[in-house]
Amino acid sequence: MSPPPKASPRARILLVEDSSVFREMQVLLLGQAGFAVSDHESPNSALAAAKEQKFDLVVIDYELPEMNGHEFMHALRTIQPAIAVIFVSGSLTLDLAIQLSSEGVAGIFNKPANPKNLLEKINETLFRHARDTAVRGASSSPLPSTKRGNSSAPFAGAPYVPPEPSADQLAYTPRYVLGESVPFREFTHRLWKVRDFRAVLLLQGEPGSPFELFAQELADLSYFRDGPVMMCEAAKFEPRGLIEALAPSLLSHDPGTLIVTGVESFTAAQQKTLQNLMTGRDVFLPFARRFRLILAATNDLSNRVDEGTFGETLFYKISALTLTVPTLRDMQGDVAVNATRVLESLRTAEMPDAPATLDPDAATWINAQEWPGNYAEMADLVRRAAKVASGPQLTLAAIETALGSSVGDAVAGSAVPAAEGSSTPAIAVSAASSLFRPASSSYEFVARLSATLSLATSPAAA
Repeated sequence: MSPPPKASPRARILLVEDSSVFREMQVLLLGQAGFAVSDHESPNSALAAAKEQKFDLVVIDYELPEMNGHEFMHALRTIQPAIAVIFVSGSLTLDLAIQLSSEGVAGIFNKPANPKNLLEKINETLFRHARDTAVRGASSSPLPSTKRGNSSAPFAGAPYVPPEPSADQLAYTPRYVLGESVPFREFTHRLWKVRDFRAVLLLQGEPGSPFELFAQELADLSYFRDGPVMMCEAAKFEPRGLIEALAPSLLSHDPGTLIVTGVESFTAAQQKTLQNLMTGRDVFLPFARRFRLILAATNDLSNRVDEGTFGETLFYKISALTLTVPTLRDMQGDVAVNATRVLESLRTAEMPDAPATLDPDAATWINAQEWPGNYAEMADLVRRAAKVASGPQLTLAAIETALGSSVGDAVAGSAVPAAEGSSTPAIAVSAASSLFRPASSSYEFVARLSATLSLATSPAAA
């Protein structure tokens, strides 16, 4: 009895790799996955094969004899314009990765590519290619599709983590935003619970909230901690700016985290770009499954939905998993320790001679303020005070100088008295200096500022 015929391959892949070792490894990998592979050391040989047979996808090295991979891709597209392209190379640079992404390359990997990630990208690319071009009626996926898409379930294979700490403890040891207050402790538990979810996460809060710092904390806690952390503010949220921001993910073996701020200000065009980014369409195809998306927006985003200037459907998609960031008013007693953390960052990054700590009076004053401009206001004040300070501690005198106000009697409730036994008088916040980014009308900042903070009158002015 004759043996049964072998199953026909699911897709045809052209492989161009001048290293015999890497070529043999990829032929073995792709063959075991069920693909028909035509492998070539020479670009000209591969082009000749493309004239004789149709291929669904090509895997290209960049450094090749006769021509480089970029030149080969253009030559191949003159023969087979619709072929999907993936680069696997050890000589990719950030600029080159950005250029290739803008030219419709489906995937970019550094050598040696993780076999599982490479097969997933090939499978996903072929699935999309077949669906979008209607060449085949069904997916030719050699891998299960259970991990495709933007599920809210944690990544399979995520490293083991210990059980959640008890509710009376911090869920993790914070590095960027510090605290021990109940609201902060509760927020650490909420952040800890979503650390490995790959669904889009929306961080919402008042203007000036430390969205980026909490997002960085989450990235460090998560399955994505070994990948790059990439930032994109609203002003740069367009395809070219996003490609530049996401380029490090193409050169990393591990998926990263993309943090996007200012979502509440997105235009209609930016909202469309966000939809394409979330679905991995158009120029964002090479980045599919290579990052987790964390969005940050002030509470004005809900108002824009009500006004009809932000898509309701898009809002529901991005807000399915939402965390509200606590304000500094909520974190009473935690403000001074975060001010000290700002000083530490200044000493490390830009001001090595900045004070290392707050003196007791300054710490008492900082903890007692409401900070209507939130973390951004506090950090900006500390930064400006550090520039005029002298000595190892940041004092009330330096804060007064930074505010541009005078020390003197203040309206009751608007200033913090000096610590008992201290020779430092009370100090009040200057209304003209207390906000460091535009306030949302929904919080009626000016009215609240006038009601809670008062400008002290100097003796000279009196």
